[in-house]
Amino acid sequence: MDDLEFRTRAFSNPSDQQEDFRAAADASPERRKLMGELNDFEHQLQRTLGSVDIPAGLKRKLTQHARPASPLRSRGLLAMAASMVVATGLALNLFLQPGLSAQDLALHDELVEHLHQEAPVYQTGYDNGNAISWSQVETILTASGTALKSPEELAAMHMIFARLCGLAGSRSAHLVTRGVHGPVSIIFIRTTPVSRGVELRDERFHGRIIPVDEGNMAVIGEKNESLGRYEQMLRENIEWSI
Repeated sequence: MDDLEFRTRAFSNPSDQQEDFRAAADASPERRKLMGELNDFEHQLQRTLGSVDIPAGLKRKLTQHARPASPLRSRGLLAMAASMVVATGLALNLFLQPGLSAQDLALHDELVEHLHQEAPVYQTGYDNGNAISWSQVETILTASGTALKSPEELAAMHMIFARLCGLAGSRSAHLVTRGVHGPVSIIFIRTTPVSRGVELRDERFHGRIIPVDEGNMAVIGEKNESLGRYEQMLRENIEWSI
């Protein structure tokens, strides 16, 4: 079984017990490591889902408002479901890149979700022309265990947002500066470095997660924002202070 088939089956069903899949999983240390990470993630997901309390009476309320689906509507839903499966498969294949671990992909997904949660807040600051002082930025950097060797260039940027966040279970710093085409997020994550640069791209954002010494740095902007200068400047100046 080649790597593409193995990784596709592993991500779709890490509990697959078919003999050919189990044999392929035991064929190399890298595959065994990936399976361990996927199974750990699966168990964590199940624990999280199990901890969610379903509101009393929810099933009854949903049933009251339900109506029988017509055959035409059912066929439409089936077609939609099939399209979603295809789209999911395509998205999955985009991430089946050699060298990326389950941990890398999990950080990517968590970061995308985080950006969409925070975007309404910092977008308002961008639209209103708000600005924050560099001392506010330094407070967040210090609290996250991040330092910049030569902060002058960053201090000259128009910073509009600085907040601590809990990405990857760490105390991370999320900064936002004013870009040419919209807000640009700069995020320092003190956690295990990703295997290599991880491309981040969805319907709104693009950017990269970049391993830097003892942690990760992410620079993300709107679709048409040029991010190269931010990446270079930050990579040359970042230090992990604690």
